[in-house]
Amino acid sequence: MKSILLTTTAIVAFAGVAVADENAGVSFSGSASLGYNDDDGPDGEDGFYWDTQLDVVFEATLDNGLTAGAAFNIEIDDEGDYNDQWNGNDFNLMSSDLVLSLTSESAGLYFGDTSFAAEEQWSGAGDMEADAFSEADGEVVIRGDVMLAGISASVSYGVANTDGDYVADNFSSAVNQLSIGASGSVGMVNLAFAYQEESEFGGFFTSNGDFNDDEIFGISAGVAVGGADITVAYASNETAGESSLGVQVAYPFGPVTLTGYYVSEDDGTDEDNYGATVAYEDGPIAVKADYDYDQGINKWNLDGSYEVGNGLTVLAGMQNENEGDDADYYVAGTFDLGGDASVLVSYADDADGDQADEIGATEYLPGTTVKLTFKF
Repeated sequence: MKSILLTTTAIVAFAGVAVADENAGVSFSGSASLGYNDDDGPDGEDGFYWDTQLDVVFEATLDNGLTAGAAFNIEIDDEGDYNDQWNGNDFNLMSSDLVLSLTSESAGLYFGDTSFAAEEQWSGAGDMEADAFSEADGEVVIRGDVMLAGISASVSYGVANTDGDYVADNFSSAVNQLSIGASGSVGMVNLAFAYQEESEFGGFFTSNGDFNDDEIFGISAGVAVGGADITVAYASNETAGESSLGVQVAYPFGPVTLTGYYVSEDDGTDEDNYGATVAYEDGPIAVKADYDYDQGINKWNLDGSYEVGNGLTVLAGMQNENEGDDADYYVAGTFDLGGDASVLVSYADDADGDQADEIGATEYLPGTTVKLTFKF
């Protein structure tokens, strides 16, 4: 309830600024899907499942030239009790991703389910252990952005965690963990810098698993040389006393792009990270092979797709993210019915149970699935 009251207050604050009616607008879009899955395990649907999503955007140009906006989505799905759903008694109704904004051509202020500053601006080199900046996933964040002379800079704080608990209701402060970041080009060099302070309230913001209480900073530089994109990055977790120094090189030739990286890790494990990716895309065919050595574990995946024509695309892939376990795989086909409607038929097998309901790059359910989707 508190989150509803606070966001309503913020909306009223925006509405209190004079708005020219002809410059105001509301847009709606959405999707609806109906599927059938035969997997009766904990990650399958075991029968019919469905969901609908409504995306809403409010936008208005104010008398002072600024643009006020609000965006959110409403989802209705079948997570309620099956016997009551067709009577309309127990559908699961959720609203999420609310973001309020006030922007100009060179600056913006955002409040809601939006990214932290370091997350927004940071660009590393390969799989670096020490650059684990907090990633927003349902927290309430307040962030300011500014663009000046080709440099984009951001600053943010966390306001509430994913459980809906506001900092001000639990501690003497109203915000937590300063995060700053900047990125842009200086001549031929692309630069990025990010920093987040150590969380003042350890554990309060960790409910989504992607929030990191630690103090972290990172700096990276990239340059194009002889057709290759080279990036060097350094990150340090000051709280844990660990650091990463990485280099990544991406080189395209024809329809193929080859990317490789190596990261020297100073984290007490004596295990550095390295990997390579080969991506091929030409006409109807796309193939991507990826290998990573991540803290002593070999990981690999292979994904491919072929556009047969007349709206039909076939896909297949394999992956193994836990060395020694059986590989997961999937085969699928999608058919474009026209008018933003499509049908999916897939079979996926999560042999070692490590992918749950997100098997492969396209995140399929385990077992056989048939799904019809409409976009509006």
